[in-house]
Amino acid sequence: MHTFYQQHFGGQRGRDFLIAMFMGGPAFLLLGLFMIWPVIRGIDLSRTNQRFDGAQAANVGWSNYDKILSVNVIRLPDIPDPLPEEAPAAGWYRSNDGELIFRWRARGLEEIGLGQYADYEIARQFSIRDNQYAVIAKDPLFWKALLNNFYFVLIVVPVQTALALLLALLINQKLPYRNVFRTLYFSPVATAMVIIAVVWLFLYNPQYGLINQMLDTLSGGQLGPYKWLQSSKMAMPAIMIMSIWQGVGFQMIIFLAGLQDIPEDLYEASGIDGANAWQKFRFVTLPMLRNTTIFVVLTTTILAFRLFDQVNVMTPDGGPNESTATMVWYAIRRGWGQSEVGYASAVSIVFVGIVLIISLIQRGVIRSGDAAE
Repeated sequence: MHTFYQQHFGGQRGRDFLIAMFMGGPAFLLLGLFMIWPVIRGIDLSRTNQRFDGAQAANVGWSNYDKILSVNVIRLPDIPDPLPEEAPAAGWYRSNDGELIFRWRARGLEEIGLGQYADYEIARQFSIRDNQYAVIAKDPLFWKALLNNFYFVLIVVPVQTALALLLALLINQKLPYRNVFRTLYFSPVATAMVIIAVVWLFLYNPQYGLINQMLDTLSGGQLGPYKWLQSSKMAMPAIMIMSIWQGVGFQMIIFLAGLQDIPEDLYEASGIDGANAWQKFRFVTLPMLRNTTIFVVLTTTILAFRLFDQVNVMTPDGGPNESTATMVWYAIRRGWGQSEVGYASAVSIVFVGIVLIISLIQRGVIRSGDAAE
C-alpha cells in the first residue's frame, strides 16, 4: 500500500495532483451536482411513466424512446377514381374547399393495407412523379420541433457569424466614439432575453408595431402590414431576426479579441508586397481567425439548439401550427404542461445526446485545426 501511494502520489507528481484536486475540486463537485447527476436522474425517469399528479410510476422500458424516435416514409395508396363523396375512415377524399386530402385514422388503416402503422401519424405529405408519399411518426411534433431547431441553426449561425465579423472589423478601426458603438452592440447580450422578447413582441404588433409602421412609411404603403408572429410562415423568421440582433454582440466581442491578437507586422508585410484591403482580409485576417471562427460557429450552434425563451414569450403555444416549436419548448410542454415527466425526460435525454454529438464534433474540428498549425 505504501509503495502504491509513493508510486502514484509521492514526490512532485503527488503534490501536483493534490493541488489540481484542491483547485478543481469545487468545480468538479458543482459539475457533478448540477450536470452529471441530473442526466443520470433523467435517464432513470425517461424509462418510466412518471407524472406530476402523484400517480405511482411504472417502468416502461424503452417505450418512450421508441415513440420519440419511430419515423418512417411510406407510399400512400393511389388516389381512387371516383373519389368517395364522404370522407372515409382512412383514405383519399376532397374537402369542401376542393382540396385533395389523405385522411389518416387508425380505425380504417387496416382496410387500405396500412394497419401496421396504426400508432403513427402523418408529419408531412409530398409527391414524387405523381406518387404520393408521407413522412409518418409516432410523435410527429417531436420531429417538427427538431426540424425547426435545425432550420433555426442553419439560418441564424452563418448570418450571425458573418454579421458579427463585419461589426468586429468595423469597431476595430480607429474611429471616433468606437467604445460607444461597442457598448451599443453588446448591450442586448447583457439584457435578459425575456425583456428583449417582450419589447420585440410590441415591435411585431401587426397594427401598432414600429416595424410595420416603418415598412409602410419607407415603401409608401406598398409593404405590410405583416402578421409576423401570427403567420406560420413568418413566425420563425421573425424570431430569427430578433435572435440575430440580440446575440450578435457576443460573437462580435470574440471576433474583436481575435482581431486584436493578429500581429500588425503581418499587415505591414502584406502591404509591402502590394496586397490591397480585400487581399489582406482574405489572406491574413481570415486564416488568423480560423480557430476563433471555429469556436464562434460551434458555440453559437449549441446555443441555437437551446432556443426556448424567445419562443415561450413571443409564441407561447409554439406558434401557428407549431411553426416555432423547438426541442426545449416541447420537453417543457410535455413535462410541465402535460405532466408527463417520464416522456419529457426521454425528450431531454435525446436533446442532450444531440448537444453531446455537436460538442464532440467541436472537439475534433478544433484538434484538427491545432494539428494543422
